[in-house]
Amino acid sequence: MNIKNHILNDLNSFSLVKSPNVGGFFQTGLPDTIVLHYTAGPSAQSAIKTLTSPSESVSAHIVVDRKGKITQLVPFNRIAWHAGRSRFRNRTGLNTYSIGIEIVNAGRLKKQDSDFISWFGKKYPIEEVVEATHKNEQKPSYWHRFTLDQLNSVYKLCLLLADNYSIRYIMGHDEIAPGRKIDPGPAFPLEEIRNQVLFNSAQ
Repeated sequence: MNIKNHILNDLNSFSLVKSPNVGGFFQTGLPDTIVLHYTAGPSAQSAIKTLTSPSESVSAHIVVDRKGKITQLVPFNRIAWHAGRSRFRNRTGLNTYSIGIEIVNAGRLKKQDSDFISWFGKKYPIEEVVEATHKNEQKPSYWHRFTLDQLNSVYKLCLLLADNYSIRYIMGHDEIAPGRKIDPGPAFPLEEIRNQVLFNSAQ
């Protein structure tokens, strides 16, 4: 997989579905940040439908499905609308600095008897559930587990982006919008992926 004209260039490992929900071009030297999200939805299809709908003011550059398949929605030199109200260091409005990656995952789950249920009503088996405390919270709760295929795809994609753009930061949505957003949450190994990508890309 490589990048040509700001589009992934291997149709065997990704697909392209263009979203009309795009801003202008990044300024010189940008993007330098990757923001990781979960979709809080049941499937890649539902996420892509939302992120490409002209009636929705949202988009992201990438969607990664449960099997690790990558769909690109926005060229990497264009601004997507994924971060919303956000702040990091002396910056606000992280859309203008970052590539957004949406990972298909139900997010926080609620336990009812022996079932683990998403906000949209889907039940998940215990094998897909992690009990953990969010970094911005005090009490543990239940979270949908990311798949190994997803984690491998996200790592490889972040490394590819770091090799092609001036990536200095890899952030969770919950880090740039604390109190407003909780994704990608404690089931996602953010520190591990961040450290590995930034270390390896610096070699």
